[in-house]
Amino acid sequence: MPTYFTDSKESQHLKPLNRVPKISDSQLEQIPVRYKGWGISTKVINGKLWLRWQHPHENFPRYGCPVSEEGLEVTINNVKFLINLANKLEDEVKSKGLRRKSSNY
Repeated sequence: MPTYFTDSKESQHLKPLNRVPKISDSQLEQIPVRYKGWGISTKVINGKLWLRWQHPHENFPRYGCPVSEEGLEVTINNVKFLINLANKLEDEVKSKGLRRKSSNY
């Protein structure tokens, strides 16, 4: 059964792997984690471990990347950076009252 984490200090400091292991689909499919409201999960695709993440207002992980050769910690930090950037951009759009204009195609 997968483990669920909250946005706690423990979930934000995960131990790094020295190398990216080859994992079979049966060994690991998904381990959901929460970071600033976003869902982050793992998925094995063609024998390679991927991180996938989804916006709090969406119901599927739209974004993803393979765990880099530098290790899991580096990949997690990259995903956190992207989530922080997305949150910052969303806040900026809200504060400036910018909205996407609908078009008539």
